[in-house]
Amino acid sequence: MTFNDFDLQDELKAGLRDIGYSEPTPIQEQSIPIILNKKDLIGAAQTGTGKTGAFVIPVLHQILQNPSEHTQVLILSPTRELAQQIDEQIFALGYHTGITSATIIGGEDFSKQAKAIRSGIDIIVATPGRLIDQTKVLDIDFSHIKFLILDEADRMLDMGFLPDVTKIIKKLPQDRQTLLFSATMPDQIKKLANDFMKDPEKIEIAIEKPSGSITQKAYFVDQKDKLKLVQDVLDETAWESCLIFCATKRGTDELEKLLIKKGIKAGSIHGDRNQDERNKSLHEFKSGKVPVIVATDVLARGIDIDNISMIINYDVPRQVEDYVHRIGRTGRYDKSGIAVTFVNKKDRRAFSAIQDKVGDQLEILEMNKKGSKKTSQAEYSKNNDNQSDKKSRKASGKSSNKNDSSSKEVEDKKASKSKSESRKLTKQEIAKANNKVENLDSVDVVLKGSKKKSSKKSDESGKGSSGKDKSDSKRGKTRKKSTDSDHDNRNDEPVIPAERIKKATKRNQKSLKPAKGIWGLIKAIFS
Repeated sequence: MTFNDFDLQDELKAGLRDIGYSEPTPIQEQSIPIILNKKDLIGAAQTGTGKTGAFVIPVLHQILQNPSEHTQVLILSPTRELAQQIDEQIFALGYHTGITSATIIGGEDFSKQAKAIRSGIDIIVATPGRLIDQTKVLDIDFSHIKFLILDEADRMLDMGFLPDVTKIIKKLPQDRQTLLFSATMPDQIKKLANDFMKDPEKIEIAIEKPSGSITQKAYFVDQKDKLKLVQDVLDETAWESCLIFCATKRGTDELEKLLIKKGIKAGSIHGDRNQDERNKSLHEFKSGKVPVIVATDVLARGIDIDNISMIINYDVPRQVEDYVHRIGRTGRYDKSGIAVTFVNKKDRRAFSAIQDKVGDQLEILEMNKKGSKKTSQAEYSKNNDNQSDKKSRKASGKSSNKNDSSSKEVEDKKASKSKSESRKLTKQEIAKANNKVENLDSVDVVLKGSKKKSSKKSDESGKGSSGKDKSDSKRGKTRKKSTDSDHDNRNDEPVIPAERIKKATKRNQKSLKPAKGIWGLIKAIFS
């Protein structure tokens, strides 16, 4: 099956063709016909299955069929980053349509967002908290909303947004189409669906095992040894970019600082960072300027970052689904990836559920007392058994040969020999370690030189890009103009999808800083 089978508008087909979409994913194949038939839908599918396209494509088609001067679509997202990514997908897929969209999220200019809402843009992509804040200042007209989309509904529940979501839904017209997408379906989400949806169709894409292109490893390790293990994994593994997940915001900050102290370029993202900081960290990570980023689960779902070569679960996720979401950030688009999980004693119960799900895909390893050498769990158990057998045999030998002076002399010689060998081994290890440090230093110099060159190239390419400010939330006129010019030049110079996504990302990154306090409210009301 191809997207041509859906009989979509020509402008939308052009966007799909340019961005490289030919065949729909399973969630798209099942969802698009239902949405085009104007039915409510509950879609249960994990991240990475194409959920965004599953609702963006049919909604864009219906807007093209029935254009309006008012806002027709409201999309609610749990995080700012996911809202921005959805907006970028709308921009890319709807490049030839002239359809306008804007993000209403925290950390960006309040008055600018108010202007976008007043202008009647086609699609609003919002986080619940910031949209509620706007409703307190503006008398927002929701009466023309035809589509409500709740993306990552279970995540919004986890983050405490359900009361805000309920308030927003009550302001919308009842005669609308509601689409709810969620990786899991807890009871509160089911109740929300029963209260606000009309006989919804249900689609469930079973949670699959992680991609076979991901090499999965787990280390049983004490909490105090985790930092040392991070260094070992980064030193011993071939990688280009690494995303490290922590359970808490405080843990994220602490790990970032420790990594920087160890000479590792690292950034971080979590809910307490302001939007400028989050945008900067994400941009530096995507561009390769900072190869390691430490984050909470704010980056676990929906965020599409190319070429992440390694995922480290510094803390074990509580749910199997969260594990699948996290490691699903690597090994994408037929590329290989590595996922490493650190398991302390408290995490073993939660980790056992992950083991049951992924089975033989997961290699279990364990740290020894020195904290550097790794052995498989089976070998670890076998070594422990052998050591206990040796101890018991040695004890029995001592008791039976207590009066045998000759055997005692032999044992003394063996003991002294083993001591001298252990001393030699220690010197060899030290020499080997010194050589390794020297080699790592030389490699680091080479890497730094290559990174400087790559960053220089990216800077030069950035200078050559368009200087227009794509962050203007009221983007209808600007986008329509660019659409016309692209139609004129399309036969001469085809649109490159990567550049289109880059434009949309740059537009979000250039958003103005918010005006604070009373002045911000005054600007929002009178602008």
